[in-house]
This record gives sequence, C-alpha cells and structure tokens, in this order.
Amino acid sequence: MMKKIEITDRDRQMLELLAKGSSNRSIAESLGYREGTMRVYLHGLYRKLGVGNKTSAVIWYLDQLKLAGAADGTDAASLAGAPQDESFGDMALRTNLFAALGAMEMFLGAYGRLWEVAHRMKGAADDTGVDARRRQSRQLWEAMLKGDFAYGKQLYDGDLSARLLVDSPSDCVQLACLLCIGGYTRAAERVMTQPVKRKKGRVGITGRELALLMALRDAFDGKATDGLAALYRLATESAAKPMARQVAMVALFWAFRSRKDVDAARGTANAIWAEAESVRQQLQAMGERPLDPKAAIPNPSSPKGKASSTRTARSTAARMATVD
Repeated sequence: MMKKIEITDRDRQMLELLAKGSSNRSIAESLGYREGTMRVYLHGLYRKLGVGNKTSAVIWYLDQLKLAGAADGTDAASLAGAPQDESFGDMALRTNLFAALGAMEMFLGAYGRLWEVAHRMKGAADDTGVDARRRQSRQLWEAMLKGDFAYGKQLYDGDLSARLLVDSPSDCVQLACLLCIGGYTRAAERVMTQPVKRKKGRVGITGRELALLMALRDAFDGKATDGLAALYRLATESAAKPMARQVAMVALFWAFRSRKDVDAARGTANAIWAEAESVRQQLQAMGERPLDPKAAIPNPSSPKGKASSTRTARSTAARMATVD
C-alpha cells in the first residue's frame, strides 16, 4: 500500500506558485525567504513527492487536484476532457507526448524518418560517428516528449554539454531545453551561455536556435508573457527549419501544461500530432510507407514450420477424437 504524502501549508503554497510558472526567486519573495533557502525547501519538496524536478512536481500537483475533483473551480472531467470524444491532446495531457504519439514519434525531431530517407537517397555510406550522434539526438528528443527532464540533468552532470557543443550544437540546444523546462535553472544557464551563433567557418547554432533559448529562458523564469509569445512565434513560423519549430512546439506544450492552461496545452499537442501526420504524408508522396496500411500478420508456415504444425494438428485431432 502506498504511503500517503503529507503536504504542509508551505508545500501547498510552493506548489501553487510553481503551477503558476513562478521562478525560484519570485517564490522566495512571495513566501519571504532567501533564494538559496527557497531552493533547499523546493528540493526537499521534490524528494517528498518522489519527483526529480519542477515540472514533474507541477504535474503531480495537477493530478492531485484532478483526483480531488476540482482545480480553481473546475471539475476533474473538464480538466481531463470528455472520455467519449478524447482527442490526441487529451491523451497527451493524461500521459505524455511520447506515449500519445506512439509510432508517429518517428516523424518528428532531428534525425527522424525524413532524414533517414534523405540520407539513403543520397547514397551516403554508413558512418559510426553519424549513427552515434543520431542515437544521442533521438534520446534527447524522446526525453523532451516524455517530460524526462532529469535525463538532461544526468547528461549535464556527466559533462556531456562540452562534447555536444563541438560534435552537435543543435543537441546542446536540446539539452538546454530539457534543463530549462525541468527547472534546473543554474545548469540551464551554464549550457545556454556556451553555444555561439553559427558563422562562416565556425561551428555554432542558428539564429532561430539562439532565439529559442532566449524564449525558453523567459517562459520558464518569470517572464511568462514575453517568453510564451516568443515560443509561439517560433512554433508557428513556417519559414523555420522543422527541428527548431518542433522543439518550440514541445516546449510550448510543457509551458502551458505547467501553468494549468489545459486548453492551450491540448491545442498545442493536437498541432504536434498534425505536424507528425504532415511528415507522414510527405513521405508517402515520396513513395515511402513507414506505416503500411496493407501490412499483414506473417504466416508462420515455413517448410519446417508447416510440417510441425501439421503434426500438431493431427495430434490435437486425435486427442479430441479420444475425448469424444
């Protein structure tokens, strides 16, 4: 039987402020503590709840409100959405983007299925280095979809950011996103200050990726209005490269989710699904069928299997005749 978690008044106040998107500093000011003391109290709260970061604590808090049957005057049914006409966005709110997307996840993020097809069509040879970067990038992307922000802290503690800065600056951006959304403010700041804007002959990140980092910092550190507006522009900018746009969309989903803006989070999740479906249709137009609707269950009857299955059928028939 699970032990009941006892929440104090201070815990509840911290959770309410976290759910509003308040930064550590503003929470400290609201409750009358020093920022360093507030950080200690917050980490103690995370341990009590059994979560690893700010966003997970907010999600825990919202789930408790649903179970209690109310959240700011709205009942649990309105927060979760009507079961009979549940949308993708509702499913993403109940679980996470990764679980809700399922196989469609392969169409989004860096080194996705579109990249694989283009790589193959170019006749590019297999490269161990490229494959390793692809795997790392996909793991970062999947962690963002799952809301596994502690994975970013784990990589940061392992000093991966310095290597990413050289090998794959765009992955350094993804790592900064995980840290920022997860509430690892100090680690996020350190990673965000490392990438430089790409110039001729110099490795770096694009202007849009730099803008994404600035928007994230504002959205999750007290300047919610400006940050959300900037994330929205990046997420809806048609001229932006798919990767930067899709990262902005996922960040926007978590920002709305942490602020209890259920309708906006649901709508953003639905837009992410539409983005994945658009890529799937694009691949289909190219002659690729990664989710083949004509797929069938394989027939197990090979020459060896057929003889075996025949013997099994005869044996079964004999037993049935004996019983009769």
